[in-house]
Amino acid sequence: MDKKLPNSKQAELDPAAQAFEALHNEVLDLRRSINQLTDYLQTIPTQDYRKTLAEILRAQNIVSDELKDLKSHPAINLTPEGFINKLEEIKERSLERERKSLKAVADTLRSNSNTIGHWIDQAREANQQTWRLVQIGSLGIILGGAAVYALKLF
Repeated sequence: MDKKLPNSKQAELDPAAQAFEALHNEVLDLRRSINQLTDYLQTIPTQDYRKTLAEILRAQNIVSDELKDLKSHPAINLTPEGFINKLEEIKERSLERERKSLKAVADTLRSNSNTIGHWIDQAREANQQTWRLVQIGSLGIILGGAAVYALKLF
């Protein structure tokens, strides 16, 4: 602030009055400066940021929606550990299906083998029965021939 040069009236006053007068002048200068600053602030054009803020808000909403879409995509959630776990799970399911299929084939083969074994046993039994029939028939022919021969002798 500008210091006022003492005028003749101020020179006649005592030092306390001079200090008070100097303080009074500084307060007046400060008041004028504040009034000028207020007037100057009113002349500064203010900008309306509502449009800019609305654009920023729209852009944020768009980015937020895109991030939500990205987060919901399965590939984003796939980590190397998750990928390995998923592969292990798929492998286990495939192996389990193959085990079940192999067990079904083995059961079918076992059933077919038992059926064929039963047929073979039936064929052997039929063969033995046929052989016994041949033996009994041969014995019958021999005994019949011997009986006819014995009857002719009497």
